[in-house]
Amino acid sequence: MKAHCRISDNTALAAQHPDWCQRDRDGRPRPALCLNSPYVAKVIWPWMTRALADPACDGLDIEISSAASAPCWCGACTQHIRDGGQKTDDEQVRSQFAAGSAQRFKEETKSYAEAVRPGTKVTFR
Repeated sequence: MKAHCRISDNTALAAQHPDWCQRDRDGRPRPALCLNSPYVAKVIWPWMTRALADPACDGLDIEISSAASAPCWCGACTQHIRDGGQKTDDEQVRSQFAAGSAQRFKEETKSYAEAVRPGTKVTFR
């Protein structure tokens, strides 16, 4: 049995943690959770650890919302872009950073799963 998780779309969690939400250019929160916020460490990694502790779980099926790769203007994304020496107000930079964040999330997720249970198959859709 594969454990399934949908990433980024969780309106209840977004309401509880508006600081974890993606932001639009004007700073208004979106209902999507940002992959660069504490959301991943506080929610996704613990979920993966619990799922992989179940002997019946033979892999992870992770569905990433298309919203996860949308340009985000939250504080975490802004700081990462600034730390990379890029312009924080550039739409193209934001788009590239968002795509890179989604890819980085996939790589980190596979590494984390491998550390928790070697040989774990992780699929993304």
